[in-house]
Amino acid sequence: MVNMIKADFYRLVRSKAIYIGVIIMLLMIASSIYLVEPGAMGVTGVVADSESNAEWDESPYSDLTYEEITSLSTSEIREMSLKRKDYKLDKDILKENMNMYYIFIFVVAILLTVDFSGGCVKNTLSSAISRNRYYSSKVVFITLCCTVLFFMNTYISYFANIIFNNKNLASSIGTVTKITLMQMPEVLALVSILAGIAFMVKKTSLFNTISIPLIMLGQIAMGFIVTIFNINDKIFNYDLQVMFRRLADNPSDSYLRNSYLLCGAVIVVFNVLGYLSFKKAEIK
Repeated sequence: MVNMIKADFYRLVRSKAIYIGVIIMLLMIASSIYLVEPGAMGVTGVVADSESNAEWDESPYSDLTYEEITSLSTSEIREMSLKRKDYKLDKDILKENMNMYYIFIFVVAILLTVDFSGGCVKNTLSSAISRNRYYSSKVVFITLCCTVLFFMNTYISYFANIIFNNKNLASSIGTVTKITLMQMPEVLALVSILAGIAFMVKKTSLFNTISIPLIMLGQIAMGFIVTIFNINDKIFNYDLQVMFRRLADNPSDSYLRNSYLLCGAVIVVFNVLGYLSFKKAEIK
């Protein structure tokens, strides 16, 4: 397993794709730091609740009309945002950590689906490496890489905010570390989803086709289900994107418990599906 991980590490640092992913991550951070407002990928505002309304009431644009907001320049928006009181930008950036899902796709594609597409899996398994060892080493290393990137995103955002913005907009390092650790079960769930899909579909093109729109399509589908079947919209509290936000905002013990149970179920289901698919697959 150690030798496989070393080989994967060598391939990862030699891949241009991982640097593209890191550059995208840094650009998202830079945009959030400059605009003093976190950017979000995915379907936002799936459900309007009191929390989102409260955030708008506290925003620097709440007293402006739509026409006034659209007429503001980027520098004017930045100056207004820097004057906000009792606002912690780094905490808001952590609320949008669902963005990291799209960076994780790069990692899984480089370390796993490329193996299947290039025929490397067959060569590896023919060199006295069992499928169990192959599967476990891939999942362990992918999880480790995604975890490192996740913490990099946290601390680069944190220190960049202190350096380039008003220090009053920064939380304590203990706070951002605590939030990051609280979000880790969801990170493990996202990695399990991507690794499970990769082991099931195997081809890089098919993996990208499924994984890239998966979260957005899931949110849209959830919205339709809630509307059509008149289901309690509290189900949105456990949408993956909403979970990142709520876990960063002093969640209750019951919400933590339910969120972690859901993440645990996702981890188990997708690891089992991925493992069984790989175990039974004919490797070409």
